[in-house]
Amino acid sequence: MKRNTRFTLGKKLLLMVLLVSLILSAAALAASYWAYLRDTRALYGQVGESIAKTFASRLNQEELDGYARHGLEDERYQEIQDALETAAREGGAVRLDIVCPQENGLLILFSTGEADTEGRVSLGDIRPLKNDLADVLADMRAGGTVDPVTWRDGELGWRMMTAAPVPQSDGGAAAYVVAELDMDPAIQEERGFLLGTGSLLAVLAAGLIVAYMLVIRRSFIQPIRLLTKAAQDYEGGEDKSTFTKVKIKSHDELRTLSDAFRMMLVEIDLNNFEQKELAVREQKLEIELQLANELNSSMLPKELPQREQGYEFDVHGLLCSGREVEYDFYDYFMLDQDRLCVIIGAVPGEGIPQALYTVMAQTAIKSQLRSGVPLAAAMTAANSQLHEMSGTFVLHALVGVLDGMTGKFSCINAGQEVPLLMRSQDWYEWVQAPPYAPLGQNENVVYQVLELELHQGDRMFFHTQGLGEIQDQHGKAFSEEQLRAALNLSESRGLDLVRQLEFIRDEAAAYSSRVQVDGYAMLTLEYRRKDRAMAHCVLTAGPEGERKLMNFLRGQLKANGYTGRRQAEAAVLADELFVLCCQQAEPDARFLAQCAIPEGEDLIVLRLKGPMGAQNPLQSTKGDSAARAAKYITQNAQRVTFESRDSMDVVTMTKKMETEVSERAVENRRIGR
Repeated sequence: MKRNTRFTLGKKLLLMVLLVSLILSAAALAASYWAYLRDTRALYGQVGESIAKTFASRLNQEELDGYARHGLEDERYQEIQDALETAAREGGAVRLDIVCPQENGLLILFSTGEADTEGRVSLGDIRPLKNDLADVLADMRAGGTVDPVTWRDGELGWRMMTAAPVPQSDGGAAAYVVAELDMDPAIQEERGFLLGTGSLLAVLAAGLIVAYMLVIRRSFIQPIRLLTKAAQDYEGGEDKSTFTKVKIKSHDELRTLSDAFRMMLVEIDLNNFEQKELAVREQKLEIELQLANELNSSMLPKELPQREQGYEFDVHGLLCSGREVEYDFYDYFMLDQDRLCVIIGAVPGEGIPQALYTVMAQTAIKSQLRSGVPLAAAMTAANSQLHEMSGTFVLHALVGVLDGMTGKFSCINAGQEVPLLMRSQDWYEWVQAPPYAPLGQNENVVYQVLELELHQGDRMFFHTQGLGEIQDQHGKAFSEEQLRAALNLSESRGLDLVRQLEFIRDEAAAYSSRVQVDGYAMLTLEYRRKDRAMAHCVLTAGPEGERKLMNFLRGQLKANGYTGRRQAEAAVLADELFVLCCQQAEPDARFLAQCAIPEGEDLIVLRLKGPMGAQNPLQSTKGDSAARAAKYITQNAQRVTFESRDSMDVVTMTKKMETEVSERAVENRRIGR
């Protein structure tokens, strides 16, 4: 498409040459005029100083002092006056005076000048010095030398004043010989010099512009116009062969540019061909990506069937798409009334074959697990089946089975990332178990089952390789430490499973230095079945937290056979301890209460975790009532400990308990006696 350029390159260069010529001419004119002006003024100053110094050397200071004091003229006075006029006439000075500086001006001793009224200047007259000559009077009164001064007199025109001191025996100067020169001729010469030099520089600038019009335009502007027209013709599709007609004979950058344009046309044709092929590939990739998303969506698990008594666990997953076609998936389903199966996996590579293999692999694993065989046998059979299907593809998968009644979790890691385990709202740690070979890679693989015992509140976090391989700007992988650190943040551990997965997704996106990352899948599992020996609950500081703690503790004690007075004693101790902990925390602080009752030991262990400012609540009491509560706890509990770590404070209280059966036995023995 052709464009009308109002301010062409030729106009810009012309303006640039004019501006440069103007700047250089002005600089040259200013420098030459200043040098000429300096030399002219120096020459006139030397003439005036020579006249004044020559005549000053012929004067006697004592005679001048006498004329200044008495103001009487004699024969000698007339001789000096005549000599002064002769010196002024021969030296070319328009005025020559012998003066003594006073506060209000110069006291005239001798002068060749004219008075303000008719007649000559006479002995004793005062010549005031104002404006430009005021500094001259100050220098004379100080007895120093006087520099030449040029000024303009409204009636007489331009003048220059020079002065020479009449030497005195003590080295000072009480009188001066002042010479004035007519500067009008010099000013005229300076103006003539300025005009002549300016005209000469104007002629030179005009010659430079003409040289530009004749040389630069022909050798520079015209070739650029030819290249511009050829480019516009090619852009508009009018004539794509114009570049072949452009002939630049100069051996410089313009010829290089012309050759580069020709090569560019060849590369553009090649690039157009490649773009067409790329468009076909992108369309194919888009179709594959759409198919992959549909397959991934179809492989996502369905909601577990509703059950009146609920489940002893909670499980959720999240699938995050990436920049390429990825085949990551997660799945969970019930094997029977109490057993939950979880699967998380990924098939490396991209394409329709990988997508189909992913579906077949997931189907094969679920089929083997639902057949009722043990986990190890099911995984071994699925491995053989997948190896027979294709020796090219493999499935990185982790398959686990949770028994909701016992909390037993059995899993086999076939080439998948190592999961993380959090015990009862504590800290996530890596599960120390190496993975086995991926499914379908080797037919002769014997898989071993990893078994874990889960308790109430325990959580497990599973993820595929894509999440762990996310890198920051320094190339450090997300799974090295950042993943575990993100899971262990207080705002992460306190979230429900769905929000926790979204939190980790956002943390991974912020950690990455890339615009897009590979896709990945995440799965998290929480065991919720309470145990008689160990249970916990989450509390908030305040009365609501006290009520929740009492209900939780009574239920746990009752489940272990503790009722009556012993239950009340334990509840009072727990309530007093919780109140002291709340006094050390913020009003909206959250606490984790854990109640452990070891079997056969008649002990109750109550642990409170929360932010208490790293201060032991039994030692940092506030007020008399708090001090009495701390004393009561210390006297009635067998042991109370405090520790602080990683901004989390923990108070543990151990209380000796007796069952109602033991109390009745003691009472029967007492009555029997």
